Amino acid sequence: MALCVAAAPSLAVAQIYTYETPTGELLITTEPRSDLKLRNKVSGDHNSSRISAPRDRKAVASTPRPAAPTNRPSFSQRENSYDDIIREAAAAFDVPFGFVKAIIRIESGFQFDATSPVGAMGLMQLMPRTAASLDVTDAYNPRQNIFGGAKFLRILIDRYDGDINLILSAYNAGDVAVRRYDGIPYPKTRQYVASVYHWYQIYGAAEENL
Repeated sequence: MALCVAAAPSLAVAQIYTYETPTGELLITTEPRSDLKLRNKVSGDHNSSRISAPRDRKAVASTPRPAAPTNRPSFSQRENSYDDIIREAAAAFDVPFGFVKAIIRIESGFQFDATSPVGAMGLMQLMPRTAASLDVTDAYNPRQNIFGGAKFLRILIDRYDGDINLILSAYNAGDVAVRRYDGIPYPKTRQYVASVYHWYQIYGAAEENL
């Protein structure tokens, strides 16, 4: 399943449509289409964004992990806790709400304080260097993390011409691995891509029905 992103006009407020083409590709655009199957629709502000150097590139690397909550919310309680932030970030960077939420589910299970064995942090599991390049100074802050992750997804969508397989592979395994293998690099990455896409469909449909 490929993901294509059409050039969006400069609008203060617009609808973001995700369509499925006859060849199985996903097309993201701000223009309504009657000839394609609608998969998702969100609305919000669209602001062009460029990556800027953070004020302190060492800030993220030294961010301490927050203390674990004494009474951690259940998964069902966490699952929808960040929807408002996800909507804002998705609209700001022209990324589908369901796509961002699906990645959060698979990456961290909606745990804001999640830390991987290799040091990825927060809801969208940002690596310290990636977080720093996105000007995220506290990767355990849900808003900073989600906005940083959505901005990173926007970069990957542009870099890989909207190909969802390559976008998710790069998010999971890194650009170097994707270039080396010229596609999805590892079996675990293939499973990651399939899992995210599965939940992208579910969350996208749920958002459309709100």
